[in-house]
Amino acid sequence: RATEDTPDPDTPSTLPTRIPGVMSLACLVFLRRRLYLLPLITAVWIIMAFFISYGISIKSGSVQPNDFPYISYTAIEAPERCVFGQLINIGAVLLGMNVWVRYLFVKEIFLKKKVQDVIKWQRVNIAGIILGFLSALGISMVANFQTVVQRGPHYVGAGLAFGLGLAYCWLQTRLSWKLRSEKYGNHFVAVAQLVNSIALTVFLLLFAVTKIIYKVQEARDLKKGITDTKFTTVPEVYLVSTISEWLVATSVLTFALTFMWDFRALVMETPRVNVNFELIENGETRSVTNGTQKNSKDDTNMNTINSSVL
Repeated sequence: RATEDTPDPDTPSTLPTRIPGVMSLACLVFLRRRLYLLPLITAVWIIMAFFISYGISIKSGSVQPNDFPYISYTAIEAPERCVFGQLINIGAVLLGMNVWVRYLFVKEIFLKKKVQDVIKWQRVNIAGIILGFLSALGISMVANFQTVVQRGPHYVGAGLAFGLGLAYCWLQTRLSWKLRSEKYGNHFVAVAQLVNSIALTVFLLLFAVTKIIYKVQEARDLKKGITDTKFTTVPEVYLVSTISEWLVATSVLTFALTFMWDFRALVMETPRVNVNFELIENGETRSVTNGTQKNSKDDTNMNTINSSVL
């Protein structure tokens, strides 16, 4: 467990902080002692999903080779929308795992170390995990409700993914600077998060403004019978809008990469269950508490088994 000595602010603790009972799936794979790879895997996976869908849409003819579309428009038709939805669903789960581990990391510091106004900052930490989970949900909604078919749910998902994602990044940046003021964490990571959050804000504002301009012009052109606004009327605005959206998504992922430094100091403990063997052996309905008390006699054996796994 985390030691009580004040660690070197630029060096992870030599005794990694253990997070008990978290994400049994991750405990079953190599990430248990390599949590620093989780943000990297998440970023690579989601970027891969974007470009796989883009490639399939060009191959199938849904997107023209000379068009650089919005991310969602690479997944309008089958089969690319099916592939995109499946890959992004997995990516959303991975993002949620990053959010959860980050929350537990900060919480562990608040529990084990002396931090000023700890109750206030733990509430901020709780707000962070809520924002993070909602943002991850929004990413899944964007992928599964195509913009042409289900505009309402799609735009709600986009608002959750980008809007709350931006709020999450700023909140985590503030938490990092708070930890840094308490002599925990890395100065360069905190600076990187600040720069990333500023860039994300700029890209999101640029995307919102150019998207509105493009959509207004597109509506005007449709009344005139013009259907290729992005190529004829405002091609520059359209291109800036699509590129800025891709940059927004990329900025969210690069922010997740900043968690790698802190995650190096974490080790996940394997979850366990208590089995009522009387119910299994005799098929009788008995109190689970009694079975749990009986099983407590075997804790030594369970600890031996747990220590031998992973």
